[in-house]
Amino acid sequence: MSSAAAPSPAAAAAAAANGRIAFSQWDLLPGGNLSAHSNVYTINPNGSGRRQLTHVGATQAAGAPDWSPGGAKIVYESNQTGDYRIWVMNANGSGQRRLTDDPGFADLVPSWSPDGKRILFSRCDDHVGFILACDLEVMNAAGGGMRRLAGGHWTYVRGQYSPDGRHIVVGTDRGGFQSALWLMRSNGTHLHRITRPSLRAFWPGWSPNGHRILFTDNCCQFGSNIWTVRPDGTGLRQLTHFAPQQGDFASYSPDGRRIVLHFDGGCGRCFSIMNADGSGRHAVRTGVANTFLTDWGPAS
Repeated sequence: MSSAAAPSPAAAAAAAANGRIAFSQWDLLPGGNLSAHSNVYTINPNGSGRRQLTHVGATQAAGAPDWSPGGAKIVYESNQTGDYRIWVMNANGSGQRRLTDDPGFADLVPSWSPDGKRILFSRCDDHVGFILACDLEVMNAAGGGMRRLAGGHWTYVRGQYSPDGRHIVVGTDRGGFQSALWLMRSNGTHLHRITRPSLRAFWPGWSPNGHRILFTDNCCQFGSNIWTVRPDGTGLRQLTHFAPQQGDFASYSPDGRRIVLHFDGGCGRCFSIMNADGSGRHAVRTGVANTFLTDWGPAS
């Protein structure tokens, strides 16, 4: 497998302090429950101070939140004006604004670049009433300047910039595999697979120092677990052993010491937090039904 460049010294700077956790409801992503009702919330890591940021209609959804690098804004997806579009708002829920408007496509699973100047997202062809494929696109943080980074009739989900901004990791069925992690340069070149097909890896996330990539195995099946791997595909490490239950959709805390994840352990109104080595997992109760997708923001 090809190797990726090591993170720059700037990417290895002092760890950011942990702030609030943004979350939404249901698995609002290609292959998930896109017809479900959801709103975006934030909460303290100990389960206190919950705030509801969006208030969409009962048949609509807002979800898949992603904090901006400085913690001032949240980008998310919503179908409140028709099809799914990318939206942005301030950290307190004010200033909600739609960034995309592309008839015949659903725009999903957005994420920021580390400098806050760009937003990655999946642009999914749904003109026949269901999703056929999803390109990985990038646009300016204010909207506009859209450019395709990866396509070709495959489904690319959860593109994530490396902390130094030089690379992007994404989960995709490219090559006919059910799912695997692929790495590319930030301009979309040198696309290559870094996980073996049998892992069915999905939902990647970089560690804050850029040394490892977090992901879930066993895409679209029961019994999923959380793993990490180096950006060059070596050093595979399994963090959890949940079977027959499952944990998935994980991401790091800003300081890199903890991980927040969805855990199918009988608590539909909570998410879980564990140490970065997989130990010490505990539930954080949100009081919101079908708590699912999460992102841990920096202190601001």
